[in-house]
Amino acid sequence: MLSQNSKFFYLLLLSGLVIIFSFSYNIYKEIKGSRTCDNSNNIIEGLGGPINLIDQNEMSFSLIKQDAAFSLLYFGYSFCPDICPYDLERNAYVKDIMDEEQLDLNLIFITLDPLRDTSERLKDFSEYIHDSMISLTGSNKEIEALKKAYGVFGKSNMVDNKDRSYLLDHSTFSYLVNKKGEVLSFFNRRETPDKIVEKIKCFY
Repeated sequence: MLSQNSKFFYLLLLSGLVIIFSFSYNIYKEIKGSRTCDNSNNIIEGLGGPINLIDQNEMSFSLIKQDAAFSLLYFGYSFCPDICPYDLERNAYVKDIMDEEQLDLNLIFITLDPLRDTSERLKDFSEYIHDSMISLTGSNKEIEALKKAYGVFGKSNMVDNKDRSYLLDHSTFSYLVNKKGEVLSFFNRRETPDKIVEKIKCFY
């Protein structure tokens, strides 16, 4: 039968082991969490491409000529009732965080609806989302080529050519690209701004 002192000793030892295990586990989680940059030099093959379109100021835009090394890119349309504004507001918050940390990042929106999304329309839309957002449009041929290059789905439910109230079903990924339009990473709608920033910072 254990003495009172022995019981106290074993309880103290057990408490010490619990503390050590807890501390070690927290350290492990921190180390594991810091490994998000392991693939920071990888380019996603077969996805992406050069971007040469017209911006909201009716000026020619070329991604490769931009000062910022990286861009956060989203495809959608300005008449989108809910999904696009929500996703773009999140991306705008990512842009704000990056600006605060003095890490230059382009915030880019490419329309999937060039018929209605004129430069004038996109200018108002850009100002509504973020004052530094670059909104781009182009010909149907140019937009279709980019959809194919980036693996973007987008299809309207237009009834006829006179219909101007149609909606578009479209994919909702955001892409991190370099100046060549090579895709470095992409983010779904569930990604939080902080998580996106954490991943983007791996490339700086």
